[in-house]
Amino acid sequence: MEAQKIAEKRMRFDNLDGLRAISCLAIIGYHVKKWTDMPFGGIGGRIVSTLTQFVPLFLILSGFGMFCGYYERIKNNQISLNDFYKKRYKKLFPYMAFVLLIYVLIERSIPSTIEALTESTLVFGLLPNNNLNVLGIGWTVGVIFLFYMLFPFIVFACWTKKRAWITLGVSIVLSLFCSEYFSSEQFVVNFVQRHNFLYCSPFFVVGGVLYLYKEPIRSFISKHKWPSFITCVILSVVFCFCPSSLFGISITMLKGLLMFVPWVCYSISVESKVLNNKITKWLSSISLEIYLAQSLVYLAVGKTIGNDWAGLSWKGFFLNWIMIAAGCIVFVMIWKVIEKTVSKITNRAL
Repeated sequence: MEAQKIAEKRMRFDNLDGLRAISCLAIIGYHVKKWTDMPFGGIGGRIVSTLTQFVPLFLILSGFGMFCGYYERIKNNQISLNDFYKKRYKKLFPYMAFVLLIYVLIERSIPSTIEALTESTLVFGLLPNNNLNVLGIGWTVGVIFLFYMLFPFIVFACWTKKRAWITLGVSIVLSLFCSEYFSSEQFVVNFVQRHNFLYCSPFFVVGGVLYLYKEPIRSFISKHKWPSFITCVILSVVFCFCPSSLFGISITMLKGLLMFVPWVCYSISVESKVLNNKITKWLSSISLEIYLAQSLVYLAVGKTIGNDWAGLSWKGFFLNWIMIAAGCIVFVMIWKVIEKTVSKITNRAL
């Protein structure tokens, strides 16, 4: 029994690194299309437009990862709240502050300074409308950090498997309420549903549910690898061409669950050199930093060679995609050097 507990603690789900890396690159691809306003139509244009939906995959992986690392430890009082929150801030704050500082220096305005200072606290997900102009794509960090803040409560809400299912059901209902009722100007003007924690909560909670059922999931899919893979592919095709609303009700959140839950189940159950290799592991380790660097890199490209430097064609789209992704990686590497240098200086001073 003790050996089983130790093995479970050491269990890693390395394929999820591949999903996280793919998710990051897919989101960059969508933003390239959005920022350049490329007039793509047909099947290709529809597929590119769906790349934005890889954000929910990011959130599901965050939920699964947090449950892997902290669910049992919080249930068994093996970590203090001080250590838990300190680690969250230590991981996110320095890089976030660095990116926001660059934005403020570029914009040099009072509104941008106010927004940057608010975002630097990492609690901006509590705002009535998490839809800020400075680092606009940073809304994801606001939602993820709010998930961190609420994680001890979410552990309580998912204390047992039965309670976890109830919590997932409630979160789905609340998410639908956000998109169909609370999105009206009666509550918040220019409300963006997906920037709201309650709207995104099913993705975090389902990550926890998958963690609680990881053993039966792995046991089933390991015995039915190919049928499981084919099912994932079919659902991916359905995802791309299924409408975002049904009978006037938005089903975008439900589509995200239908698309990505099977892929996560498959990824934690099989061995894959495509998903688990040195490149995906490295990209996964800096995926959040790459995500946050997008706007700055695109701004730099726009101010130097122009957004349409490669033309508004498929060739131009892919060249832009590669350039923005490479630029984000270079930006993160520069940050890593700065971080390492500052750490050395600080350690010597102390």
